[in-house]
Amino acid sequence: MRIGVFGGAFNPVHNGHVKLASSYIESLNLDKLIVIPTANPPHKSSKDLIDGKDRLFMLNLAFKDFDKVEISDIEFNRQGKSYTYDTLLELKKIYKDDDFYLIIGADQFMSFNKWYKYDEILKEVTLCTAAREENMRDSLKDFSKKLLKGNHCYIADFDPIVVSSSEIRENLKNNIDISFLIPKNVYNYIIEKGLYGV
Repeated sequence: MRIGVFGGAFNPVHNGHVKLASSYIESLNLDKLIVIPTANPPHKSSKDLIDGKDRLFMLNLAFKDFDKVEISDIEFNRQGKSYTYDTLLELKKIYKDDDFYLIIGADQFMSFNKWYKYDEILKEVTLCTAAREENMRDSLKDFSKKLLKGNHCYIADFDPIVVSSSEIRENLKNNIDISFLIPKNVYNYIIEKGLYGV
């Protein structure tokens, strides 16, 4: 099987995440896409990170109509920082003979050589990313050639999606309408639970 691994804080999940997931499933011809919210991300401050149960629930709402998407709580079952390398080791035990495609954001891609055991990760996966802005594609390709030597990399040619979870959180705090940026059922859940200072 061809299995995509799409990790992130998803704090909250938004339409950009959903569109990316759909685009990668199609362009990589994935049999399954495992979406994994990070429990304790090593690269981000956790001060604005809401409870994992809420993020998992919102992901299930956002992807409820996607047959090929599986939401995983694998990182909530471990102590300490959520390192991608450790998650992949666990997934490899479950899917022993399958091909993995690790999907990460453009910013993370550009600093991938600083990740924990990044060279070991590259032995196990095809690293996949897409430009966040129109003028970013060349930088991604250059980085892939120089530092990652172009091996096991896939740079998607999707239209950039200009939306971020941090902007959504900020707008929610300031009572600015962002309902068009996130799935309707996710937005309703945020309002119902009073998340992000709503």
